[in-house]
Amino acid sequence: MDRKNFFSAFLSDLLKGVNTAFGDELSAFAQKFPELIRPPGAGSEQEFLETCSKCGKCIKACPYFALRPVLMANEFDRGTPTLRTGESYCRFCPEFPCIVACPTGALSQRRQNRLHKIGKAEIIAKNCTRNQGSDCHACLDKCEETGHHAIKITPSAGEKPASGLPEVIADKCNGCGACLTACPAYPDLAISLKPWP
Repeated sequence: MDRKNFFSAFLSDLLKGVNTAFGDELSAFAQKFPELIRPPGAGSEQEFLETCSKCGKCIKACPYFALRPVLMANEFDRGTPTLRTGESYCRFCPEFPCIVACPTGALSQRRQNRLHKIGKAEIIAKNCTRNQGSDCHACLDKCEETGHHAIKITPSAGEKPASGLPEVIADKCNGCGACLTACPAYPDLAISLKPWP
C-alpha cells in the first residue's frame, strides 16, 4: 500500500470510529438544528443565504405573524426569516406582503415553483395520540379548514374508525404548517415540517 492509500484508509477508519463512538451524540446534535422552512418565493437554501440581508422586513410585513428570525443557529443564518412552526402558519397571502417587502430578491415572485409550496408535512406515528386510542383528528380538521385537504385518516382493515393514523397526501401538502398548530401531542408533536427541495 502506498503512502496516499495508507492515509486515505486511515482517515476513513478514523471517521468510522468517530461515528461509531459518538453516533447518538452526533444525531442528537443534528436535531438541535432543525431544518428551516423559508417564506414563499425563497430560492435554494444556499441562494437564499447569499441574498438575504437579514433586514427583517418580510417578518414585519407578515399580517399573521407567521415568520420569525432564526435565533439559535449558525452565524451564517442567524437573523434570517423562517416559519414560526407550531405557533402560526403561512396563509400564502394573494399579495405576498413578505415578498413585496424583500429589498434584495431573496424572496421573489419569479420563483413560481416556490410561491405556493414551501415544505411538506410528515407524520411522526409514535407521537400521535391516535396510537393511544384517541379519536383525535385535529390535524385533519385544520388542514381541511385551510382548503388544502392534504391529510387523510383511513381506518385500519377490520378496525374501528379511530384506529387509523393520519397520512399526508404529498402532492396536496404545501408546507403551510397549519396542522402543527392544531396537533395536541405532548411533549413532542406528531407532525414535522421538512423544507421543499
